[in-house]
Amino acid sequence: MRFRLIIVLVLAVQLLQGQNIIDSLSVNDNPYTAVYNHLFYLQSDSYIPEQAAFSFPEELRADTDLAIKLKQVLDGKGMFVDLNRVPKDNNYIDSTTLESIYFIDRDEQFIYLERIDGKWYYSRTTLSEVPVMHEKLYPFGTRFMTMFEAPTWQYRILGIKLWKLLGLLLLLVITVILFSLLNLIFKKLLGGIVQKRIEVSEQVQTPLEKLSRLFGLLLAIRFLLYFFPMFQLDPRLTSVLLKALNILSIFFIILVIQNIIRIFFVYLDRVAKKTENTLDDQLLPVLMKLSMIIIWSLGIIYILDYLDVNVTALLAGISIGGLALALAAQDTVKNFFGSIMIFLDKPFQIGDWIHFKDVDGTVEEVGVRSTRIRTFANSITYVPNALLADSIIDNMGLRIYRRFHTNIGITYDTPPEIINVFVKGIREIIRMHPTTRKDYYEVHLNSFGDSSLNIIIYMFFEAPTWTDELRAKHDILYAIIKLAEKIGVRFAFPTQTLHIEELPLQGGSNTPPYQSPEAGQNNLHEVLEEIQKYFKSDKGHTEKFKPLGGE
Repeated sequence: MRFRLIIVLVLAVQLLQGQNIIDSLSVNDNPYTAVYNHLFYLQSDSYIPEQAAFSFPEELRADTDLAIKLKQVLDGKGMFVDLNRVPKDNNYIDSTTLESIYFIDRDEQFIYLERIDGKWYYSRTTLSEVPVMHEKLYPFGTRFMTMFEAPTWQYRILGIKLWKLLGLLLLLVITVILFSLLNLIFKKLLGGIVQKRIEVSEQVQTPLEKLSRLFGLLLAIRFLLYFFPMFQLDPRLTSVLLKALNILSIFFIILVIQNIIRIFFVYLDRVAKKTENTLDDQLLPVLMKLSMIIIWSLGIIYILDYLDVNVTALLAGISIGGLALALAAQDTVKNFFGSIMIFLDKPFQIGDWIHFKDVDGTVEEVGVRSTRIRTFANSITYVPNALLADSIIDNMGLRIYRRFHTNIGITYDTPPEIINVFVKGIREIIRMHPTTRKDYYEVHLNSFGDSSLNIIIYMFFEAPTWTDELRAKHDILYAIIKLAEKIGVRFAFPTQTLHIEELPLQGGSNTPPYQSPEAGQNNLHEVLEEIQKYFKSDKGHTEKFKPLGGE
């Protein structure tokens, strides 16, 4: 009996002490007293739910279960309430909404207190949302906790009750098993989807495997976040762990997007290689790097915003710093926009022979700041893109035909009929050659030179490269020499010499004799047949050359 009496006296003293606290606080005078009353009377050593419900409007005070659920929602969401920061002003006004309301956490817009008739209570909106939030946080309810009320389960390890610690370990094991299953599922699923559109190579396989693991990790983390609040750990610990898991989720989402973009750019690269333009092959790596920078920048901004960092002020500071940096590096900015203009206008592509100002060579690479050009001296020239964008560029690589213009000088004593045969033969050579333009060429006796009769040759080759052009010139000039030798045409020299055609004691001449027009005409047909065979033989340079227009 004495022991029971002592227990009753202790409970009475605690009740009186609690009543004195209630009286001294005047429960609903300000946000501080309302929040303090609710949380204090739901602690294990001062558990009076009926008193905790006094923080609600009068018509809802009878629902003590609602007060308990609200406390469990705060704990499950990791909303640690720092009472020192809760306002004690009865006339408190929220600076954002300019209303008499107080948000416990800005990230939770449905949990706040409001002033009603000069008193502060949890808002009716909050209390109407409590059952919904509680069901989301505790899908299996909280009654299962009564199964672990035995003293053995209450033993603490590292400050955590034994049953909660074992439950967390079980949850981690299930999460790992779930990740393994999801990894296998996504690996087969994504592999089948990608294989239908892109041939799976080493370039695709690596990001595809990473993508499968990332999807598995992301869903496993979300699974962990879904069930973690059930254990109702200390609000501070819960807050830290929830934030860490959410940041990890955002990080995995960034990596997922990054690997999807890598696979997409592999597909674009294969499409670009099928096009004739090679500049898009150079553009894709630049766009990929730019995409990665944008993705990580947005991801980091989102993480900072989640951590309640003032992102607006940060971006404003970065903008001002960026402006100062841009002013200090005007040339770099000009070159960057110059590269954009080159990629948009496409004045040339990789492999083109271009000429501008004092630079003459082949384009090897177009970068963000400069373009690399291989000169014909085999040196590398780096040209700023701003200079290229503002210069007049002569793109020799875009020529469909390559012009060949020359003059052939023959001696003045060449008979007119032989000249006509010679000109006719050159025209036939141009028509027979496989890479010459047949619809436009000129071969004529053009002028009287100081020491020669000049025949102009103006023609075009269908040659994709300089090497092909040189080979075609070689063939034409070789054929003209053969023609001249066959019909007896002598090339003049641009020098003044004493030319003795024939000495009295010599019975021959050092130069081929002139032939009659009839003989020259016959020899023309003969030499043209020989030249045609030469063009088609292995000795000719043009046999392996395929014209731009096809066979």
